[in-house]
Amino acid sequence: MNRTLEQPSPTLPVLETGRVRLRDHRPDDLGAMRLVWGDTEGMRHLSTGVMDDTRIRRKLDEAMATAAELPRRHYQLAACLRGDDRPVGGIRLTVEDATTGYAGVFTMARNLRGSGCAPDIGWLMLKLAFAELGLDRVRSMTSVANTDAVRAITRFGFTPTGETEQYFPEADTTMRLVTMEVRADAWRAMPVPAGPAGPAGLS
Repeated sequence: MNRTLEQPSPTLPVLETGRVRLRDHRPDDLGAMRLVWGDTEGMRHLSTGVMDDTRIRRKLDEAMATAAELPRRHYQLAACLRGDDRPVGGIRLTVEDATTGYAGVFTMARNLRGSGCAPDIGWLMLKLAFAELGLDRVRSMTSVANTDAVRAITRFGFTPTGETEQYFPEADTTMRLVTMEVRADAWRAMPVPAGPAGPAGLS
């Protein structure tokens, strides 16, 4: 029997660990996301390129519009520290078909790199894909030059599958990309993130 694509609820399930929480974006996220998406150094390897306020507002509007669609296929989520509702990053999951999702741009404030938050954000995104949406696999791509991102996504559980080249009109650039994939059984074998163990203020 062929699998049919179910219609995921537009209501986002609770997605949190002892360090971080994922939620839908809101209109008042612009100021916080300016510190992430507007950071020239932090965004230099990403396909979107650095964003000004107009583009950030457009991205937030897009995130909120797709969150309201039925069936919901796009999850453009804000990453917040537990106990603080201000976004410190974001991650995107797109449902491609009944079995497959695509993990899009992952961003995080530079001051939190090395804090232990990135693996938790990735684990939660995969929890949404596998435990909540019932997907079998999630694929992703990141710039070969962005070694920090390659390392982070590998820590999410992704395995490199090859390389490709792609043009991104938003940043007006062509990038050499690492293609990656993780399957549901591999995610289920990963340890559940522990409670807050990073720098003070992450609980």
